[in-house]
Amino acid sequence: MKRFVDTVTEYLTRTGTVGNLPEHRDLKLYSNSSGYRILADDQGSPSDLPQKDLMKALAAFTLLDNYFESRNPNLEGMSYRQRYLELPRASRVDKLVGQIYRLLRIYRMALLHPDGVIEPSRGYLRAACVTRGTAFNLILTKAGLTLAQDFVTCYFNLLRLPYGEAYREALLSQYYVDLATEVKKFHDEDADLMRFHNRYQFNRHVRFDCGSPKYVIQGERLVFELADSYCNPLRYPIDFFILVEDQLHIIPIEALQDKGLPLAELPRWREQEIDPDQASAQWLLKFGHKTTSNGGPMA
Repeated sequence: MKRFVDTVTEYLTRTGTVGNLPEHRDLKLYSNSSGYRILADDQGSPSDLPQKDLMKALAAFTLLDNYFESRNPNLEGMSYRQRYLELPRASRVDKLVGQIYRLLRIYRMALLHPDGVIEPSRGYLRAACVTRGTAFNLILTKAGLTLAQDFVTCYFNLLRLPYGEAYREALLSQYYVDLATEVKKFHDEDADLMRFHNRYQFNRHVRFDCGSPKYVIQGERLVFELADSYCNPLRYPIDFFILVEDQLHIIPIEALQDKGLPLAELPRWREQEIDPDQASAQWLLKFGHKTTSNGGPMA
């Protein structure tokens, strides 16, 4: 499993075959601060290979489908419709991934079906075919198709990183919500794509990693010591890395209200434990844990 995820993620991000990931930059809020030592990403922006967009979409679907089969060998031999019905649905992330699977599946069907149609249509891309009595139709922009590919790349990358479930949900939800605005028409056996409410306006393009934020506990809230100039999440989409009771939490600024959040919400942003043998080499090199007293900055 680990080899498959690593191989797919490295292939996607290094070659630029499918999509892009958010860029992470180090941010120092104070002079003479200590905490997590964070190195800048070294991957940069992947080069754009001269491949057809539809082949990238086919690659994204195939890799996603193969990943789920590696998790559930019982999928072998099933139709893609049956495989979709067997996908996990326990979390919102699972449901988001399922919708991307549905969308990319239509492109695969239209590309490989004898009577499939893929053509430009008034500034959109149209993929359509009729099979087993069902009309499959997808009309979306080229930007939307790219977002679907980027979603898959981001999903695979998050599998090897210890971001909490709430962070993964926020990031992937933003990809999906942005993609949904690029879809003009969708139809398969279940009619339209599912719609999801986006809790945060999450910056998926770039993130500032802050490993040395100062904070205090005020009653039932954790409040960061932030200058007002850093409180605009559109200008400074910051991820705060803090230790609370010896557990790492990664909290995006989009989750804050009045520079803080209720203590009851902290568990949602707690790091997911990942075996060092399973974590990405990039993560292990980029972050180093340091101890802290409860309610204080990392020292």
